[in-house]
Amino acid sequence: MPNYHYQPTPEEEKIVRELDERYPHAKSRTIVEHQGAEYQIKYFPLTKADDGGKVKEWGHRWVLVKRKN
Repeated sequence: MPNYHYQPTPEEEKIVRELDERYPHAKSRTIVEHQGAEYQIKYFPLTKADDGGKVKEWGHRWVLVKRKN
């Protein structure tokens, strides 16, 4: 069962802030290098229009793809 109440650590929050600042216009699935590790940005719908169609607001997350050696 997935953990929907996951709270990122302060270090994870710091990395996300830094990645958001460095790559504010990153497109979905873009992979970037940061401090020797690779991260991929993924977007997901946060809210949709009242009719359930068009996405009104998008959220995103950075996923660790490869750790530094």
